[in-house]
Amino acid sequence: MGIVYLDSSVALRTILDVPQRPRLQAWMQAPGEVFVSSRLLRTEVVRVLRRDDRPVTDGAALLDRVGLIDVTRQTHAVAESIERHVKTLDALHLATALLVGEPVTVASHDTAMKAVAADLGLVVADPVE
Repeated sequence: MGIVYLDSSVALRTILDVPQRPRLQAWMQAPGEVFVSSRLLRTEVVRVLRRDDRPVTDGAALLDRVGLIDVTRQTHAVAESIERHVKTLDALHLATALLVGEPVTVASHDTAMKAVAADLGLVVADPVE
């Protein structure tokens, strides 16, 4: 896939106690894949770990594997221009993926996110399925 934009609906399953966890962790170790996401992902990971009373360090392996891209004014402008309805954080994730500057595959398990990403011309993959 080359560059994979990792959405939180997939990323969080690599650290939560869910049946897909081992498979997704193995998928993220595939050689040659470059994983990126919005800086929002770090905040989402930390918030979920705090919600579950787990140490923040439980997210270190995931966050060390993913290149995090800062949210800028341009990111907000692109997110605001997305015409189809999508939640705000999802719009910011999609805007970040659009701004990567190279072909990117969006890895998501969220139905609405996948539909809007495809409408925006992004390649979509769901490694959870």
